[in-house]
Amino acid sequence: SAPAIPAPCHDVATMATPNNLGRSSLLDSHTPPQRQPIHVFERRWSNMALNNPCFKQGIGIALAVALIGGPLFALMDIPDDPGLPLLDFIMVLSTIVFCFELVVNLCASPAYRCSFFCLMDFFGTLSMAFEISFLLGSSDAIHAVLLRSARAAKLGARAGRIFKLVMCYSLLIKEGGLDSEKPRFEAKVLAQRLTTSIATRVAMLTIFLVMLLPLLELPVFPRADQSMDLWARNLEEAYATSNETKFSIEVSTMSSFYLSSDYAPYALEGFNYTLLTSVQQPARSQNRVIIEVSECLVLRDGCDNSSKAKVLFNFTGAHQIAALMEIALVIVIVAIMIGMTQDLGSVLTMMMVRPLEKMFSGLMTSAQSLMDICASVDDEEEDNEETRATELETIASWMTIMKATKEKTLEKLSRIAAQALNKNVISKEEMATKSEYEKAVLVEMLQTEVTGETMTPALLEIRRSMGKEKQDLELRLQSWDFDTLSLDPAGMESMTTHIFFDSEFGIAKMFCEDSAFKAFYDAVKPNYQDVPYHCFAHACDVLHTVFRFCGLSFGRFWMREVEQYSLLIAALCHDMGHFGKTNPFLVESGHPLAITYNDKSPLENMRCAKLFEICNDPTANAFGKASKDIYKEARKVVVAAILHTDNANHFAMIKDISQAFEAQELCCGKQAGETGGLLKEYRDKILEPHRLPWLELFLHLADVSNPLKPFNLSHAWAMRVLEEFFLQGDEEKQQGLPVGMLNDREKVNKADSQHGFITFLVSPLVVPAINLFPQFTDLHVQMVVNLEKWRDQWILDVKPSEEAIAKKEESLAKSREMTERLLARRRPRERMAPPARSSQWPFRDKDTE
Repeated sequence: SAPAIPAPCHDVATMATPNNLGRSSLLDSHTPPQRQPIHVFERRWSNMALNNPCFKQGIGIALAVALIGGPLFALMDIPDDPGLPLLDFIMVLSTIVFCFELVVNLCASPAYRCSFFCLMDFFGTLSMAFEISFLLGSSDAIHAVLLRSARAAKLGARAGRIFKLVMCYSLLIKEGGLDSEKPRFEAKVLAQRLTTSIATRVAMLTIFLVMLLPLLELPVFPRADQSMDLWARNLEEAYATSNETKFSIEVSTMSSFYLSSDYAPYALEGFNYTLLTSVQQPARSQNRVIIEVSECLVLRDGCDNSSKAKVLFNFTGAHQIAALMEIALVIVIVAIMIGMTQDLGSVLTMMMVRPLEKMFSGLMTSAQSLMDICASVDDEEEDNEETRATELETIASWMTIMKATKEKTLEKLSRIAAQALNKNVISKEEMATKSEYEKAVLVEMLQTEVTGETMTPALLEIRRSMGKEKQDLELRLQSWDFDTLSLDPAGMESMTTHIFFDSEFGIAKMFCEDSAFKAFYDAVKPNYQDVPYHCFAHACDVLHTVFRFCGLSFGRFWMREVEQYSLLIAALCHDMGHFGKTNPFLVESGHPLAITYNDKSPLENMRCAKLFEICNDPTANAFGKASKDIYKEARKVVVAAILHTDNANHFAMIKDISQAFEAQELCCGKQAGETGGLLKEYRDKILEPHRLPWLELFLHLADVSNPLKPFNLSHAWAMRVLEEFFLQGDEEKQQGLPVGMLNDREKVNKADSQHGFITFLVSPLVVPAINLFPQFTDLHVQMVVNLEKWRDQWILDVKPSEEAIAKKEESLAKSREMTERLLARRRPRERMAPPARSSQWPFRDKDTE
């Protein structure tokens, strides 16, 4: 039933009646009316004036006159009489209007006094002095540079007024398109505020450009036309010769010189000569430019100690062009502001207003439907009308509460949406902690997948208790000193079984039976051929390295179980069928595998195919217990990880992980300083959103990780891989194929080749990997140690020059410097202990789940 609404008060003594609500009650009251404070009255009066349509129209007219009035008079070439007094009168009226508006705004809003608009209005009002001839409006009264700067500042200052009109125009357009009957949500108000805030900054940028760009011309303004001074001097020299014919020719030449210009001489003074020209005397005094001779060569009337001869120029055309450009500039500024304001408004409407309106409308509709359903269960038929009114009141009350708490609600929705968008999955345990509303949002609206419902029993329940022998093996596996080359076949099987069944990632029981995994292992091992490097011992070494990467990175707390298991399967099978030849060799020789897979990662594609061919046998299916969806996910991880072991993808991977680090460098730095656990921020921002690329990185880095192991292991594996390269080089020579740079046993120095392999292939991958996973820092330390040992071996073998040794030392110095930088990120500088074998959450953050 609908929630109870407080019943109306029926106490007659307290009920309102027409008598005690009417005018008589006011007249009979003995309580004198309280006087409002003066500042409240002033603010109310000021707001009334600002909202008056006539006042707004007056401001708009005054602004238009102030901006284009002077240029318009110049463009129309209105004579000084009566043009100049008329223009002064109009500008004085506009100034009075601006002063009145400034005072009203100061009274209406205290916030206006320290605002951007107040500053612009103040300077715009002051700049009106340059429009009034008896103040600073006469260009003859002030320096030309000062006049130019003042006009630039005037235009910039008045742009603040333009922007206010633009905002009014934009709001009028928006209001005109709204349906008054539609509900007005807070989203629209917020959008208008954001539009005003952002557009104000756009206006400020436009204003500063308008003010600053003309100022860049100040060092060269006014551009001195030396021709006018030169002609005045020539005329004086010709006049001094007392040769009338020569003077007439000089005057005629000067007039012809200015025929194509937008200004020209129209009269001479002090030469006793009448200039015959079609150029008329300018109607406006501002269009008259007077050029005096530098000195009088012949003393005469009009050119003596008190005055000098003059050449008078008509600049009407030039000033009309300048006025036209000034009007065009104002129009462009207004157009830019209107366009930017409209564009910002449309973007905000599309990106914010419409989604929020849709959400609020949905919430209101759902609330009303919910109240209708609740009311229909318990209400009687005869009370339908009364119940309906009660429901609507309840909805209104509910909406009031929702409005008061909308910020918290939206914040919570944002967190839920971010969680789903980052992971798109949520565990069964996490889902159990959510409210029914949050479950509906996650599952029904965001289609979030709930994991852990089909995989039973739980992880901890299937992990076996360890005896003494397995505990010893676990300790050996938690070290980089673990040597798979020293293992016999039984030792390799024991190591593999321990990782898949008894370690912290021992979840194979969730995906297959013990017998099926044993059959899978027995089918995989024979596919590794007897080659020096890519043998089954290498597969076990990569499996161990991936296992260590997963442990050091707390993989149990950000990888899904299917991803943990699939990555280990991919590590075990990543080099199946390798017969000691590289992909480029297969492509060059036209090998059937290259033809089958169109020269694209033929070896890697072959291994993926072999792996799932083995799994097609039900008795050897490593994913026999997995559902169809889990199997598809496992296949996706295995194929992607193995294909990315192709060195053709090496530098693309370096680029991707480097970009990932650049985007979250601060978060990685925080994790680097945390030696006791995994920061939740690091998991949520870096690990979980990009799980598959990190799985690919782990397998590829493990595949080339021999230079990162202790030197005795690194040396042993290096000799094996070089021998395999040499065997391929021997066959390349036999077939007449190009011999690889590292494949010629007669030319390659082993120590030098390892230095180059580490410097140019391994190190560029290791550094960004450690940037993202600071728990791997010790690998770079060991890599530098190995580089030094290979350098020493190279010196013994080759006896190089001092210059060659210095070059190697320079490369080593850079690597040592990088090691120091990576170690400096970790505070304290301690090695990362292996994670404990428990389910305790390792996060070290205030927001711990």
